[in-house]
Amino acid sequence: KPGTPVAGLACRTETTYLEIVPNRTIVFAGSMTLGDRCISAALCTVELTPSEAGTDLVFTHQAAFFEGSDGPEMRQAGWQALMDRLKAEIAL
Repeated sequence: KPGTPVAGLACRTETTYLEIVPNRTIVFAGSMTLGDRCISAALCTVELTPSEAGTDLVFTHQAAFFEGSDGPEMRQAGWQALMDRLKAEIAL
């Protein structure tokens, strides 16, 4: 969008799901490209375990950030916002 640090550049995310074990684990790998440059690559694991309160979720994000990337702080903020939205949706 105009006024952002990357105005006019396309941002593309490609994701491949590597393993899905229903009700237990999701493992996926992805990369993010800004313009024609890959800025990061990641391996993510979602672990679901039964608990007294319902289900515990552990999310692990392992990433490499390349030159010109948004860096780990921005990515952490993005994932935290998504987890907050998930929590709100489940609470309904």
